[in-house]
Amino acid sequence: MCMPAYVLAFHVRVTPETVSPGDLFLIQTNAGPDKSVSVEFMGDTIKLHRAENNRYLAFVPVDVNTTPGSYNFFVSVGEDKFPASVSVGSKEFETIHLTLPEEKVTLSPENQKRAADEADLLNVIWQINNDKKWAGGFSKPLSTEISTEFGVKRIMNKKKTSVHRGMDFRGKEGTPVMSLNAGTVVLNKDLFYGGNTLIIDHGMGLYSVYMHMSAFKAAKGDKVAKGQTIGLVGMSGRATGPHLHLSVKLNGVSVNPGSLFNLEL
Repeated sequence: MCMPAYVLAFHVRVTPETVSPGDLFLIQTNAGPDKSVSVEFMGDTIKLHRAENNRYLAFVPVDVNTTPGSYNFFVSVGEDKFPASVSVGSKEFETIHLTLPEEKVTLSPENQKRAADEADLLNVIWQINNDKKWAGGFSKPLSTEISTEFGVKRIMNKKKTSVHRGMDFRGKEGTPVMSLNAGTVVLNKDLFYGGNTLIIDHGMGLYSVYMHMSAFKAAKGDKVAKGQTIGLVGMSGRATGPHLHLSVKLNGVSVNPGSLFNLEL
């Protein structure tokens, strides 16, 4: 039986090979032209996007609640399946206790409805998986210190617990905020939680979300470059002081922005 050339020379590269809960990793494969390529990971099927030289790429999210261990999965190329694996290490996330005004912890019925409607709006965006728009490595939106890391558990007024699914950067009001990479602005809107929030679609199901800004410097539909100023640091929405809350969404899953910055692309 004669095997297709791409099968004989096929390989899967997983970068990095070991991740923490909440991280993402990159899969790279080679395949013949016009092949349907996907990865099946933890019950989800993720499309790989074609790049140059018949190379295919996909970012894969690891949920923050994933149990440490070795995970086997398959990359499908047409009718063929190829095994691969990634190791998920253990990680202890910090727990902090906050005391806030009660109205910031318990929402009124009106605010509950607004927050729910906005969550529905965002969930529609996360489902869109466009072609690759980014190029090269991802850079931080600010050069300032990080005040709250991804995954921190916050207990508010000793009764409500939430997981910080983003990364907070210190910043003075009016400091320029820069795009992590090339992409298209798909939303700039005043949201209940995030205040002035801007979202960039980088393609491949990857979105960067910039919250609490004092002003927008890019409009919906704009194509932006890596490092381009897209807004200014502020404290709009439910913020107690000026800072930038950065979230990264991948196929609807919140992932650690640090794992994206650390990828060699």
